Amino acid sequence: MSPSRTARRRLTAAVLTALAVTAGTAVTSVPATAVPAAAGTAAGTAADPAPVPAVPATTSLLGSGPHGFLGSTEHYDSEGMFGYDYVWYRPDGTSTLLSKAYTGGPASPNGFVSDVVAVADDHDYRVIRLHDMAKPAGTAPVVIDLKQLGPTHRFVAAYGSTLLVEVGTYDAPKELHLVTKNGNSLDDRKVTGVPADIGQVATASGADGTAFVTYRLPGAGYTKSAHAVIDLASAAVTRTYPPLTAGNGGYWNAAVSPEKLAVWRGADLVVTDRATGTDTSIAVGQAGGASTLGLFGEWVAYGKSTAPGGGRAGDPLLPLTVRSLADGRTLQVLDRVSGVAPGPDGTLLARGGTVDQGEGVYRIAVGEDGVPTAELIASTGESTALTFLSTSIGPVVDLDAQNNRVYLNWKLSHGDFTYTVELIHKRSRQRYHHEMSSGYGSFAFLWRGNFARSEGDPGKAAFNGDYTWELTAKPTNGIGPDLKRSGDFTIARKPRMHDFDDNGAPDLLFRDSQGTLRRQDTMYDVWKSKVVPAEDPEYIGGGWNGYKLIEAVGDVAGTTAPDVVGRDAAGVLWLHQGTGDERKPLADRVRIGAGWNIYTQLAGGSDVTGDGRADVLATDTAGVMWLYKGTGKPTAPLANRVRLGGGWNIYPQITAVGNVAGAPAGDLVARDKAGVLWLYLGNGNGTFASRVRIGGGWNQYSQIVGIGDATMDGRADLYVFGPQNTSYVYPGTGSWRTPFATRVPTDALVINSSGWGIDHVT
Repeated sequence: MSPSRTARRRLTAAVLTALAVTAGTAVTSVPATAVPAAAGTAAGTAADPAPVPAVPATTSLLGSGPHGFLGSTEHYDSEGMFGYDYVWYRPDGTSTLLSKAYTGGPASPNGFVSDVVAVADDHDYRVIRLHDMAKPAGTAPVVIDLKQLGPTHRFVAAYGSTLLVEVGTYDAPKELHLVTKNGNSLDDRKVTGVPADIGQVATASGADGTAFVTYRLPGAGYTKSAHAVIDLASAAVTRTYPPLTAGNGGYWNAAVSPEKLAVWRGADLVVTDRATGTDTSIAVGQAGGASTLGLFGEWVAYGKSTAPGGGRAGDPLLPLTVRSLADGRTLQVLDRVSGVAPGPDGTLLARGGTVDQGEGVYRIAVGEDGVPTAELIASTGESTALTFLSTSIGPVVDLDAQNNRVYLNWKLSHGDFTYTVELIHKRSRQRYHHEMSSGYGSFAFLWRGNFARSEGDPGKAAFNGDYTWELTAKPTNGIGPDLKRSGDFTIARKPRMHDFDDNGAPDLLFRDSQGTLRRQDTMYDVWKSKVVPAEDPEYIGGGWNGYKLIEAVGDVAGTTAPDVVGRDAAGVLWLHQGTGDERKPLADRVRIGAGWNIYTQLAGGSDVTGDGRADVLATDTAGVMWLYKGTGKPTAPLANRVRLGGGWNIYPQITAVGNVAGAPAGDLVARDKAGVLWLYLGNGNGTFASRVRIGGGWNQYSQIVGIGDATMDGRADLYVFGPQNTSYVYPGTGSWRTPFATRVPTDALVINSSGWGIDHVT
């Protein structure tokens, strides 16, 4: 268990009473919603007697008083303008809106621990309204109009009801004045001992009658800054610190308490005992401009300012660390911090988070045992550790909507993490692997419906069915454990032409010279813009040389998977029903009819009747084409034949190609003896429109297959097998005038070393 966790405990009732509300104030008061008990703590137990008040997630801590604290909240208004709301938060959960910075001036924290908040009327800081948040609601603020004192008086900070004011033009050395209001008049005192090179004041803090300012030096683009201590009673500078150049680290970060001054100079904290003037240097490391520094009692608190999820693992300045100025003990009280402010009764308030209690405002106080503890007094409801919020995935992922692609996204509690996502098919255990880093609280990626180990790997198309997603996210800052989350989802696609293994990508069935039938799964490689083999050909079975005709006919038997028919030498037609299982894509054959030796060609897979079921076309020795309508019945998958017409014996090859040209139903392409390819558009009623010439030269291909959507663009394509083991895909265009685009080579069925001689492809 980390030291920061062991050091945390609830504040006592007396500490909470110190912040109890005595009265409201003017402007706008709204209740703040209480948040649930922090993770790991049971609500309503003695360890957590009451809900912690809520503050918005984007709240930054600015300052505090005995009756609450001042925060600024980032937001966008209804017109999309970015701005800040300045709000006073009370321990009872109520709050008061003091200013909206995009419509007026901001609210400034008091230089002391004080309930007085200064609000500028506008961004020139010339009219200041002092709101005393301890007074009853409706109490009018004290208005100090600096324009009465001169044209260059400009507000810097408030110390109680006294204003620290710059006097002088922007690009010249300035005077510092202390201005208070007495009745209707203003008391303007010039601060003595101010360095002659003082430029614009950058930060101002204070304690016990002391103002501590950091100022820029004029010239050279204000790249140097220095510090000065001002005694408010005498209006005199009592100490200055030498300047530092920007980039030396924390060059304008300082803290003050009644007993100490602390300045972060480079990699050291310089702590001054105000009673003796003794300086002590403490080596803590370089924090840069993102340093956080605070003092309370005999302790100094320091760390690097980060947002939730920010920082890097192993950085010793990432946690908020407190160090004893008496004996040098150190203790990590918060796992991360973005800012601190002095709190009442010698405490420190910090905006940050712990793994145990999450994000919010913490009060750091020294306990009875002399050890500082951090207590959550207002919660944003966020987790400091990386947590899962939501995902878009599931319960069903539709890969048809974007042609086998889908954007998946996850939302986590904050950014800055590396992650790995795996999508695992439950039955086969095949998986998709994706890893990346994210600087935001959410991430998304385009999943191309495949099993791949990297983005550039086309992989194999992912099966339909049940999946598990597994997320592992590692926070860059190392705060909290790695996030692990999983869930279930289902992939569902509509049945696809030539998809024998139910993964949305078409397969090619081919028979070799030995009579063995194999299945070649394909995948579209988007990086190469071509169809590629997804894996080595899979063995289906032997003895297929007993068939004189083999045809993939689509789903005629009712399983949704495509079926295959084969006609033997005796004219018997056999059905091999599709299973959709890549391990055995075709069931054992079933006899469905005899007398089929009158047919010279079979063409199947297209729905030519428009009923949603694939049909089979057969041409006989006389050139007559017959339609066998698919029934969806495994025992009688084909209806009685219907004569479509004669003259089809002019085509030595006829191929069903699905809907390639936008007609109501499936289409055909036919190659004549001269090598010209013709398109027959289906009318959707079992007939075809007049043929349209596609082009010549198609007699160079021994096999022409209507493969379905091989390019994953939603349109059916054409596969051809040519001489010297060449293969091409003609992408479908959706246009009947030019139904296919220019051919693209593919390695599918290009056999170089196996010795297979391909004699049929379907």
